[in-house]
Amino acid sequence: MFKKLKVDAEQRRIWAVDGGLNGNGAGHLLSRTWLATCVYRFGRYANEIDIKPLKVVCKVLYYPLFFITQGVTGISVQAHCKIQPGLVLNGTGGLFILAETIGENFVVGSGVTVGNVRGSKNLPVIGNNVCIEPGAKILGEVTIGDNVLIRANSLVLTDIPDNTMAVGNPARIKRKPDESES
Repeated sequence: MFKKLKVDAEQRRIWAVDGGLNGNGAGHLLSRTWLATCVYRFGRYANEIDIKPLKVVCKVLYYPLFFITQGVTGISVQAHCKIQPGLVLNGTGGLFILAETIGENFVVGSGVTVGNVRGSKNLPVIGNNVCIEPGAKILGEVTIGDNVLIRANSLVLTDIPDNTMAVGNPARIKRKPDESES
């Protein structure tokens, strides 16, 4: 849990979230998004514990923390979701994440929903180095490849291949601009 949090904190500094590059770089440790990240990591840790009594104690602590954090921050990252190190929650309010798996270096903005479609238990699978801009929605049993950018307010209902970007409602797949083109 702590190794993953360390990587999460480093990614936050790289993205300069909540003053991550400001002054000594510790500003992000007091933010609501960092609180939500820590509570998620604790919930995930509680799910993975093999020792029954310790698992029960951790879950008893986790559930109130989860609901309080969700109420205070407007951020809900479900512990069912397996998120690799490098999670960056960038912004608060209306952020809901429930996926089967999410790869390394996942950056997500405010107002994003990642989850299932009503009546379906199938969840999205998201690759490494994915950035989801504010307001985007990823719904249903979709696979998002590696190195993908989901543009603001896009609605993703189909698979997105590696090294592309999704734009629009419904999302259309576009070539990502090269770094040299910007």
